[in-house]
Parts: sequence; C-alpha cells; structure tokens
Amino acid sequence: MENRRLSASIARKIQRMLEGETLPSSTLPSWIAQELLEEGLLSVLSKGSRKSYRLIDAEACMQYIGNRYTGGATLSRWIELSEGNEELDRGVLVRETGDSKAISLRTFRGFLVNCYEPLEAAIRESTFTLSPLEGTALFIQSPETFRIGEDILIIGIENGENFRQIRRQRYLFEKQKAFFVSRYPQSADLRNWLMRIPNPYLHFGDFDLAGIHIYLTEFYRFLGNRASFFVPTNLEERLKNGNSTLYNKQYAYYKEMKVTDPRLEPLVEMIHRYRRVYEQEGYLE
Repeated sequence: MENRRLSASIARKIQRMLEGETLPSSTLPSWIAQELLEEGLLSVLSKGSRKSYRLIDAEACMQYIGNRYTGGATLSRWIELSEGNEELDRGVLVRETGDSKAISLRTFRGFLVNCYEPLEAAIRESTFTLSPLEGTALFIQSPETFRIGEDILIIGIENGENFRQIRRQRYLFEKQKAFFVSRYPQSADLRNWLMRIPNPYLHFGDFDLAGIHIYLTEFYRFLGNRASFFVPTNLEERLKNGNSTLYNKQYAYYKEMKVTDPRLEPLVEMIHRYRRVYEQEGYLE
C-alpha cells in the first residue's frame, strides 16, 4: 500500500474523531478513510443517503497513525510541524518523527543579489560590505534579517542572463545607487523581503505582455506605487523592430489583462500598436 502524506488538514479531522466527534464522510479523503476502514478502526454510520464516520477504537487509531505517518509524534505536534509555526529543519524532523522527509520542507530559501559598487548591508546585528567579484553573486538565505540602506534602489531582474551580466547594463543605471535582485529561483521570498523594507523597487523585465503580467501580479500588487516598471528611453525605437511572433503567441492569453498600474498604460498601448515585443536581453551591451 502506498504510504501517503498526512497533511495538517487531515490530521486535524482525525484529531476531532479521536476526541469523539462523528464526521460527515465527505470531510475525509477517500484514501485515508479506506485505510482506517480496512484496519477496522472506522465505522460507517448511515442516515438515509448521508454517511458519516466514527472511530471504533481511538487508542488503536492513535497507535496506527503514529506508526504509519507521524513517526510517533502526537497528532497535535504533527499539525504544528506541518503548518510550519516554528523554524524547521530536517534535524527537527529526524528527532521528532524519525524521517527527515516526513514533511515537505523548502530548505533552499532566499534569493540571489548582486551589485557592481560596494554597498553596506547587515544580517541580524552583523554588518558587512556587499561587493561580489565579477562572475559571482551572493545568495541571501536569511532574508527576514537582511537589511540594506534605505537610499538604495532595488532593481529586480527577470531573466537569468541579465542578472548574470549586470555590468553590461551599467549604462542604464549610472545615476542610481543600484542593488540587483533575481526573481529566480522563485519570487515569494524576494517579495516578502521587499514588503518588509521601505526601499523603492524597479522591475527590469521583458518588454512584453508576459513580463508586464509578472510585474503586476508578483510585485505591484503587493508593493503598490513603491514598485515601478523600468522603461528605457529608447524602447519605442527597439520595439518597432521587435519580435512579432512572440507578441502573437502572448496576445491570446494576455489580451484581456487588466493593467492595474496606470503608469504602464502607455507601454501596453505601444506594444499593441506595433504588435511586437522586446526581450530585455537586447539591452546587454
């Protein structure tokens, strides 16, 4: 029998039955209900067309769930671990459940940063100078304690090639005290950090409908007007000779896109007028 994962939601429902409740059959996933029925731990109560579940032996059920799913941890503790109400690592899971993979953990948390001028930063109470060598970047794995000066402009880079070669785009941001962050490997940690700090955020992405959608849904939605979309002064000239095939591919999906940041309406209008888009890699010089 396949050993499935016991989510906090399912554990909470089993906990209610352990406390004597009868639950409608629709509240339990069929796979866990079938298991408990086959083990003789669950009874089915029928009333007309309605069915409900009630535990036959609460103590035996606790033992079964502990042996099969929680590694001996109580259901209440399992729920705490599953919901991530504390800082978890695989060591905690091994000690408490005997299985480092008992609960899915995203151990690679954080985001990549880079700069071409030295910048002062801090993690917790320790200050340091950010100055990655050319060809390297720094991974911030404790973003909740990471701080930089409030006068620094944070520039979010959508594509990996542009982030890898920030010095080839230096001419675009010469007047700014620039600090570059990467949207990848995923944007949630980056966005959560941006929401905790007061710095302005400038999104540098592809000049197409998909890139604008990324900005609107992943950043502007949460940061409001503290976020803005970078539009180079010569974009229209480049857009005239841009990619029409990519525009046509994106149009069907994004033609009804609501432009929630009114500052982007001229850019969206320009893209539709020329029926072309321009990828940010074109600004590598």
